[in-house]
Amino acid sequence: MTQLAEAKEKRLPIATIAHELTAASMAAIDLSALKRNTECILERVQPRGILAVVKWNGYGHGLVPCAQVLARAGVTGFGVSSVAEGIELRKAGFSGLILVMTDWVGKPLKKFIEWDLHAAATSWFKVEYVEAGARKLGKKIGVHVKFDTGLGRLGMPWQQAGKLMPQIARMKSLDIRGIYSHLAFQRPQDFAMGEKQIVRFNRIVSLAKKCGLEPEWTHLANSAAAIVFPEVPGNLVRTGIALYGQPPSREVAKLLSLEPVMTLKAPILEVRRARRGRGVPHPLMAAAPRDGWAVRIPLGTCHGYPGSLAKHGAFLFRGRRHHFYGTILREQSWIFVTGPKPQIGEEIVLWGRQGAESLWLYELAEEIDALPYELPTWLSAKVPRLFGCHEEPRRT
Repeated sequence: MTQLAEAKEKRLPIATIAHELTAASMAAIDLSALKRNTECILERVQPRGILAVVKWNGYGHGLVPCAQVLARAGVTGFGVSSVAEGIELRKAGFSGLILVMTDWVGKPLKKFIEWDLHAAATSWFKVEYVEAGARKLGKKIGVHVKFDTGLGRLGMPWQQAGKLMPQIARMKSLDIRGIYSHLAFQRPQDFAMGEKQIVRFNRIVSLAKKCGLEPEWTHLANSAAAIVFPEVPGNLVRTGIALYGQPPSREVAKLLSLEPVMTLKAPILEVRRARRGRGVPHPLMAAAPRDGWAVRIPLGTCHGYPGSLAKHGAFLFRGRRHHFYGTILREQSWIFVTGPKPQIGEEIVLWGRQGAESLWLYELAEEIDALPYELPTWLSAKVPRLFGCHEEPRRT
């Protein structure tokens, strides 16, 4: 039963129904912007294809709705965060490459065979684990083998490729479908390190071929490298947050025009007068920097909005950017604004677009020592996703 039907059944007044439906924060997802971003990046990285990273429910945007748009826009395959996400995409009708990038050790390996999923083997333990499991099942499992070429996060050390690759080639239960690594690349300043990793990666791929392996897919570039390094080796680029219109860093933002796909917004539910030097909304809370207004919105830490953004974040109101003075509570927040008295129902945008102004995730992430993609993935399912399309391009 929908919220509206339930309210009518309880015979609530129409005003009450309208209030309950509108007095909530929401994440507006612009699927047309997702399509345009994808087409823009595809054009830049040609002839390589895109392995669209849709981990963690499409970075909080919605797994299946976003994957449908990405598939129509021409991506080659998907990178997911779990076997469950891979199965969800298969059930939704996707037939191409699906790489389970994390969280598969300990899960039934037969699912990889039943649903034609590829496993990301990021350590020698995982290589041996999936080989033993596949041998026991009597079936081959598709694997993408990862080597660490310099990022220092996941992957077998590139220095050991000469020893490990011949052993991998002898594992008859593995179907080596891909070899990959991850560029330590967020900004153009990382160019020198990126060049070293490219040399190492090319040597690993050549070594694999000498050992008799013919991986269908090779991939090294992340979102930043795909934009800055369009000539990066491999026939795929793993593009994540950039598809959703969010540059991974301030420097990369200058190189490609993207449109934010998610706009997180909340209506004003209450307005109080705020005096300079007094707490917003009461004396024990953050002090107002000048005379203005304290407004209450239905968004707090229980919705996944970081409390650390109080005093360090920003927001959009009436199409203008404002510094975040206020208090972020469990289920609501109080924010200081200036100008004419705000009206109940007016919208505060916490990130995304309002009018001609945009507030980017990398700007907020910089303030709290986070990565841009973390902010939408933290956003709780309590915040409804409202999917829509805006056909006219709105690039800045």
